[in-house]
Amino acid sequence: MLTVLKFPVKSIFHIHTVGCSRWQWLHGSVEETVDAFERALGSSMQLEELHKLWMDYLLFSCSQQARSPAHTQSKLFSDLVQRCLSTVPSRLEVPFNPAEFWTCYRFHNKVVTLYLSCLPQSQHALVLERLSYAMPNNTELSLRLLHQEWQDGNLEHLKFQARMLSSTSPKCLANWRIAIAVERELKERSEVRLLYQQALHNLPLCAALWKHRLLFEAAEGGGQVDRLRRLLDRCQQVGVSLSE
Repeated sequence: MLTVLKFPVKSIFHIHTVGCSRWQWLHGSVEETVDAFERALGSSMQLEELHKLWMDYLLFSCSQQARSPAHTQSKLFSDLVQRCLSTVPSRLEVPFNPAEFWTCYRFHNKVVTLYLSCLPQSQHALVLERLSYAMPNNTELSLRLLHQEWQDGNLEHLKFQARMLSSTSPKCLANWRIAIAVERELKERSEVRLLYQQALHNLPLCAALWKHRLLFEAAEGGGQVDRLRRLLDRCQQVGVSLSE
């Protein structure tokens, strides 16, 4: 006996539309493929399928840019990336509680990685800075910009970007460490101390920060015994143990 599989009409239409765009990529012309992707994006689908469709579309567009690296093709790909980043939702509902939301930039950061792979290294910092301003809550992207500035040797710009991130994401330990490392590289001792104070104000229970602050003061020497004692007293007051 044959088993008949039943799918809702909407699901059949969706599978057909998305499948056509991928089939056109393999067998159709550029114009037909673009049209198929655009029609597929106009259909209703789950977020995971939307992610897959956009990634296919971007990979296709990136391959076209590689074949014809003209300014027009590059502009089309850049515009498509921007459209993807601005239209794919990053604010998601918490399961079983539609009144609550959380923010996830995992897909957006994958798109950024693909975008950068199609650009020369000299443009990475500029592009990352522009995208960070467009997604100010995307901490991972902001940290990637800091890393790029460090690689490019732009310490003053890195210093500025780290300060900006500390105001928008004051609980980000990685950023405080980067900001402090930059000031130590620039030999700005007073700035290092100020940053340690600000970092510990926002992360008072972070034992690693307290340890690094104490090690910094110990390395400075010059009769800093009283300063070290005060720091140890403050550390114990907030309930952080450094015995390990």
